[in-house]
Amino acid sequence: MSVYPTPSPDPDRPVNAVDAVDAVSPVESVQEVMNQARRQAADWSSQPLAFRQQMLRNWRSVIARNLDEWVDALRADTSKTHMDALMSDMYPTLDAISYYVRGAQAMLAPSPRPVPLLFWGTRGYVVRQPLGVVAVFAPWNFPVQLALVPVITALLAGNCVILKPSEQLRLLPDLIRRSLAEAGLPPFVCQVLEGGPDVGAALVEARPDKVFFTGSLNVGRKVMEHAARHLIPCDLELSGKDAMIVCADAHLERAAKAAVWGGFFNAGQVCVSVERVYVHQSVFDDFVRLVKREVQTLRHDSEGFGDIGSMTTRAGFTNCRRLLADAVDQGAQVVCGDLPAETSDLFFPPTILTHISPDMLIMQEEIFGPLLPILPFSTEQEAIDLANDSSFGLGASVFSKDVRRANELALKLKTGTCYVNDVVRNLANMQLPFGGMKASGIGRYHGPEGLHAFTQTQAVMIDRGRRKTMPHYFPYKRRTYELLKRLMRLLYR
Repeated sequence: MSVYPTPSPDPDRPVNAVDAVDAVSPVESVQEVMNQARRQAADWSSQPLAFRQQMLRNWRSVIARNLDEWVDALRADTSKTHMDALMSDMYPTLDAISYYVRGAQAMLAPSPRPVPLLFWGTRGYVVRQPLGVVAVFAPWNFPVQLALVPVITALLAGNCVILKPSEQLRLLPDLIRRSLAEAGLPPFVCQVLEGGPDVGAALVEARPDKVFFTGSLNVGRKVMEHAARHLIPCDLELSGKDAMIVCADAHLERAAKAAVWGGFFNAGQVCVSVERVYVHQSVFDDFVRLVKREVQTLRHDSEGFGDIGSMTTRAGFTNCRRLLADAVDQGAQVVCGDLPAETSDLFFPPTILTHISPDMLIMQEEIFGPLLPILPFSTEQEAIDLANDSSFGLGASVFSKDVRRANELALKLKTGTCYVNDVVRNLANMQLPFGGMKASGIGRYHGPEGLHAFTQTQAVMIDRGRRKTMPHYFPYKRRTYELLKRLMRLLYR
């Protein structure tokens, strides 16, 4: 008999508290957190899918009812604007719960498979089983969406989850804990583990059944190296260097607005930010003029309801200063924006650059801040070559009034995602898989693939077993051999 309560659709019902570790978990506590998850994993996975779906519905209701508190915590922890907090973190999270709760039954249903003639009289099918305990490592730039979407899918698939948020966050980890408790999730099914790199290393050492990591390339490499010692499978969502191609026939005003928003929302701290813009030389000057005009209208979010917030970390701020200074030293021209003082607050003005060469650091490294270099191109093939000239391959975009032509260009880009005539928003489309090529990561989430990522497949074949023996059993017979040989020649000639 299950120890779990029957789920209730009433969001105001009393709930059991979810046990959690201390606010900053010492390394020694990590193994006990894993032991608690292991003890609950079998019971959680054995619950009917309908139970898990109801738990997630309850959680969605709790989050939606307290949206103001979540937005305030996001703003306090990351310096987001109100709109960025609401639409880039809260909306995708709530939509993901709805999407997966609605589709989980079909996505996880057993899948019948045909069998070859040799297996006549049998049937085969594939089932998806939970992995066990999943460790989710989440970053600070979208600390709700990039934490809770993998948590949601892992839980629905029947896994227990240990979530390690970024150590940069102060308010959100406890808010996540409290929301889980209010939603009535059983104890230890989803635990929040706080701490720095030593806690993260200890979590991998505790041997979860899968690691889902979102963050920088360098840290992702270390996580994968550590996990490989225990043969722990990893999905890695890593850095990006997204290119935007603006064709000669593009709607320039729309493309300029998209470039400014895609390059500067969330202060440019987005894995799929527009980081390189390639514009056909015939419209280059007009495009730069329009982009400059757009940037000059942006309002700092220091007070009231603004467009651009401050950066979140001093390290990120310093890195943007380094990349901008290096580009200017090598001849880049600042169209608008400025190099802020190192001692200033973390507001970095949105900065547009031209006269860029592809070998500058700003074109090779992930910026992760509000810098936007714009370069001209002369032919479509040159644009494709420039866009693909990166070790990263997360996302890209193509702007053209000829959608067929733009789609053909998109298919030539070596990226996990591509958007025609828009930017970035595909990250919030839960129905399409998301992930990168090359150094931008391994694996996919969102879509059915995102739910399947937290399962392992089990193939089952069934024979009714009514015959006393089978042709392939011992003893082997010459006559059977000759018949099988003739059959192969007939089938495969």
